[in-house]
Amino acid sequence: MDYQPNNPQGSPGGGYNPNNHNPYGGGPYNNNGPYNNNPYGAPLQPSSQKAKGENMASASLVLGIITLGSLLLLRLSVPFLLGGVGIILAILSKGGARKMIGKATAGLICCITALALDIAFCVFAVWLVFSLPKLSPSLTEEVNKICEEQYGVSYDEMMEEIYDMWDMEN
Repeated sequence: MDYQPNNPQGSPGGGYNPNNHNPYGGGPYNNNGPYNNNPYGAPLQPSSQKAKGENMASASLVLGIITLGSLLLLRLSVPFLLGGVGIILAILSKGGARKMIGKATAGLICCITALALDIAFCVFAVWLVFSLPKLSPSLTEEVNKICEEQYGVSYDEMMEEIYDMWDMEN
């Protein structure tokens, strides 16, 4: 038997040829139509493919939010660690593309903002420690009392030790 598409006697189905009867020009034997590779003739649904690096971009955004939250809770080391990792993930999520995904950009902005605020806070804290006696003598007395109660050494004695260590190095 000859099962050629144009042979009505020998083909299965009594001469039915799906390529001749399909108004859309495609079928299980013809991959030219709009529904190619789909034997049922229904249109294929577009697949929801994630952009390359979307998981890293999402992680960067989550780390950026956690970094900002930890800064508000006055945790000093967490923003440095998580912010740095978030920036790296945001940059890596770009891959070979020209632009970053929106999540990666938002994560990058959150991480950089938190790191900048954390650095500013650290600089302000160091400045405050060294200029406290000049700014408010009454507050310095209270800090001396609290330090003596907590650590057994006053604030002034701690500062003298720090200045002595710096003098030895120079």
